[in-house]
Amino acid sequence: MNLKSLLITLFISALMSCLAVLIYQKFYGSKTAYVDIKKVFNGFQMKTEMEAKYNQVKKGRDKILDSLSFNLKIMSKHLNEQKNAKADIKKEEMYQFEYDREEFIKLKRQFEEDNTALSQKLDTQILSQLTQYVIEYGKKNNYALILGADGNGGLMYARESYDISDEIVAFINSKYKGID
Repeated sequence: MNLKSLLITLFISALMSCLAVLIYQKFYGSKTAYVDIKKVFNGFQMKTEMEAKYNQVKKGRDKILDSLSFNLKIMSKHLNEQKNAKADIKKEEMYQFEYDREEFIKLKRQFEEDNTALSQKLDTQILSQLTQYVIEYGKKNNYALILGADGNGGLMYARESYDISDEIVAFINSKYKGID
């Protein structure tokens, strides 16, 4: 009888210990999860705002190019009409057309380079801020590891139960808005 009560006591103690470890792990233990980088990046409100600013700058540049292109077409049509009418084309008009065309090409190239540089700069700012928020989220919620899944082979598979992308999107947007 004494052995039986000792075994029951040991069994209950082991069960309570396991339960205590599970409770500790649930509330205080470190966790592992992953985020869908594209989903988090596209869900980040800062990205939406920066994209709108980029599009506004790009539209302004496109309007300038469209206007210059229109002027070049008018000049070209005028020169072609003079050529077809066998009228003398003034050298100054021809030089002006060539000069304007070269300036248009240079400006177009410059705008394309500027647009690319601006896009990269904004993406870098967004990723830097996003990374800061994910680090803060990981520390706040006791994660040992948050992996990023972006389809490049770094994370080939994980159970969906480990996906915290939606929680991260909600957290980073509230941080960005200054709510938390």
